[in-house]
Amino acid sequence: MQMQYPTQEAVLSFDFSLDTLDVALRAPDGRWLIPHQPFSNNRAGFQQLKGEVLAHLHGLEGVQLITVGESTALQWWHAFYQISTDPDFAPFDPTLILLNPAHVKHFRKALPEEDKCDPKDPRLIDTYYRTRRPPHAYTFDERYLPLRCLTRAYHRLIQTLAAEKAFCLTLVYLLASDYQRLKPFSDPFGVTSLHLLSEYPDIATIADLPLADLSNELHRLARGHLQDPDETARQLQQIAQDSYPLPDSLRPTLHFVLQQTLDHIRFLEEQKTLYTTRIEEELALLPEAELALTESGLGPILVAGCLSEIQDTQRFTTGQKYDAKGKCYRPRTYRDGQAAVAKMAGLWWPRHSSGRFEGQDRRLARERNPHLRYWFVQAAYSLKRHQPEYRAYYQRKYREATRHHHKRALILTARKAVRLIFALLHKGQMAQLEEAPKP
Repeated sequence: MQMQYPTQEAVLSFDFSLDTLDVALRAPDGRWLIPHQPFSNNRAGFQQLKGEVLAHLHGLEGVQLITVGESTALQWWHAFYQISTDPDFAPFDPTLILLNPAHVKHFRKALPEEDKCDPKDPRLIDTYYRTRRPPHAYTFDERYLPLRCLTRAYHRLIQTLAAEKAFCLTLVYLLASDYQRLKPFSDPFGVTSLHLLSEYPDIATIADLPLADLSNELHRLARGHLQDPDETARQLQQIAQDSYPLPDSLRPTLHFVLQQTLDHIRFLEEQKTLYTTRIEEELALLPEAELALTESGLGPILVAGCLSEIQDTQRFTTGQKYDAKGKCYRPRTYRDGQAAVAKMAGLWWPRHSSGRFEGQDRRLARERNPHLRYWFVQAAYSLKRHQPEYRAYYQRKYREATRHHHKRALILTARKAVRLIFALLHKGQMAQLEEAPKP
């Protein structure tokens, strides 16, 4: 949400920790109504905080409450949510400002050195807010909270699964050093491959099996999907013969660790299926996603991931934006909205210039929403496989690159995908507003 700063604002600054909410409350005239006061970071402590803050606010007229705090893990979440939804705070139109802790940390370094302690931290955060004036406020949209929880957990599950598979491949190399080099199966984690890795603790025993028996076993396990079971059987026997032998003392332990790792991978795959089903159910409750779901290359998981992070697209197209060319503020446009989403995902390249110097090498922004960038990159990877336009764009950028060809082309394709996904979600939002019954 674009900030519209009030002329009369009372600023409630938080320093969050697991045990304590350290707060400071500043009046519009600059007086410290609460220079510092700690409260327990639980429901009872928040009720005490609420009573103290409201007692001071009721003595002021025509003020808006600005709540400022750092995004320290999720220790900020409950206090911010309570202030946002509590009807007793509603008359003061609370606005939430969530700060990046790294920004506050670097801001502290620019000031004269002082003690870093809980009594002073809330006032430092207040000083940062008065100096920096962040352009966007944080909002809780309960329509998207369940979906965001699911998609972020799914993202973490995918990362865990990828790490576990990478670890498993190192174990497979110890067990059969030629297994990955010769690649008897297209997917080392397919059903047939996993069965062989589980049933043969010593890969050398495969070399002693009759070729016809091994071929028949592979045909049965693959349910007829292997193109040439005899050739695959010959490859497996060659792997068994050419792989390095293992010490007898290591073989049973390695087999045990490999089995536990494979079991964990199977469990994670089951969890992935469960998450997919639950995400699809939650996405069905959000009609604004229907248009994006019809686009080739964008499945429910990708749409859910992008929608859960972008949420209501109107918050990116409303409010004021400073126009550097006109040197004035103007209303935000649709183009500003999609550019803001790209910036939130870190899919932009900051400019570096000074005087007559203009930097030629522009690096990808480091600060970003890591979940949103992940979904856009995955969307780019899928779109280039399903849509000729994105495939041609990826290939052109791949050829233009002088280094890191795939990475550069994929990131640029992801930036192009931002425009498509934002347009689909925005049109879906507009369609829902048009269909909504008028009061």
